[in-house]
Amino acid sequence: MGEPAGGGTTGMKQAVRDQLGRIVAVALLATIAWAWLWRPPFSWTFGVLVVIGTVGAGIADGRYALRRIAGVIPVLVGVSFVVFALMASLPGDPAINILGPAATADQIAIVRTELGLDEPFFNRYGNWLGGVLTGDLGTSIVLREDVADGISRSMTPTLQIMAYSVVIALGFAIPLGIWAGYRQGTKTDGTINNVMLGFLATPNFVLAVMLVLFLSIGGLSVAGNEIGFRVLPAARYVPLGEDVVLHFKHMLLPSLALAMGQAAVFMRLLRSDMIATLRLPFIDLARSKGLPTRRILWRHALRPSSFTLLTVVGLTVGLLIGGALIVEFIFTIPGVGAYIFLGVTQRDFIAVQGGVLVISTLYIVVLTMSDFLYLALDPRLRGREVGARA
Repeated sequence: MGEPAGGGTTGMKQAVRDQLGRIVAVALLATIAWAWLWRPPFSWTFGVLVVIGTVGAGIADGRYALRRIAGVIPVLVGVSFVVFALMASLPGDPAINILGPAATADQIAIVRTELGLDEPFFNRYGNWLGGVLTGDLGTSIVLREDVADGISRSMTPTLQIMAYSVVIALGFAIPLGIWAGYRQGTKTDGTINNVMLGFLATPNFVLAVMLVLFLSIGGLSVAGNEIGFRVLPAARYVPLGEDVVLHFKHMLLPSLALAMGQAAVFMRLLRSDMIATLRLPFIDLARSKGLPTRRILWRHALRPSSFTLLTVVGLTVGLLIGGALIVEFIFTIPGVGAYIFLGVTQRDFIAVQGGVLVISTLYIVVLTMSDFLYLALDPRLRGREVGARA
């Protein structure tokens, strides 16, 4: 008997769905490698990553993807309204801040008209939102440049710190979480937990100062002996395209300052899930087959134990952004934190509301993409969605 019409297409679709997690992971890694080698604008890279996540979620469960996207749109509109309303409610008159206290009433009126401050609130919000939808975030009052250009320029250092921090945090958390879960209740488990809890209890800015003290300026002098090293620079930002080695030397300390607290959170989550996974029947079956412990831990136990970790990694974007604002100031890195800080100190409300809106949007989109990736990696969720619709 021949294969039914359309059977080959159906089988191909099912094969794609079965390997969806691997396909999405490979596509994401390929995009990152492309961005690393060719260094396209950030908006291009971010857009490609969003498309990959959306397409993957659409293949896994199109209705779920559409519902999530439809739910994100009103959230983004609400965020834009809150940001604009907060900036509009700040005390003081931007026109006076620009002209100075000696300005005349006519001069103030002219500047207010140029900024659109003489219009009703909702008219100003509608005009601003219309510009946002076309990529126009307004013109900085102080710098006299497009806010979109300023944020785009300062976004690169911030995202680099955040990306390096996540990589470092996972680099510590995954092996330590696996080993602590496997050695539950032993001295090894207790030592790992205590050390990581110490990092979790240390604020980012305190850890940043300690890293500068002991790895950059030589540490402390005790009885004539210096306890510390001078192996890494303490400040300054070097673009990746200018000098790769210097770039990573300057970015290592701020990235470590952001990473270690998150590494503690990631490690404890993975440890708890590993403990539960190692008690499941399929792990006993793998042991009965004589598989090596390393293979059982890394190949069979890690994947089902990592779904909670994946979700939390997306949630930590907001924490990393908040920590990056302080770390950028300590290490004099010209990121979004420095851009917003300058806007706040100089009462440049247009720059501040543009920066806050971009960060909020980035946070929401990353959370949505983490949900999509979670759906692509976990076939059980796709099964539940299909079963619920049957």
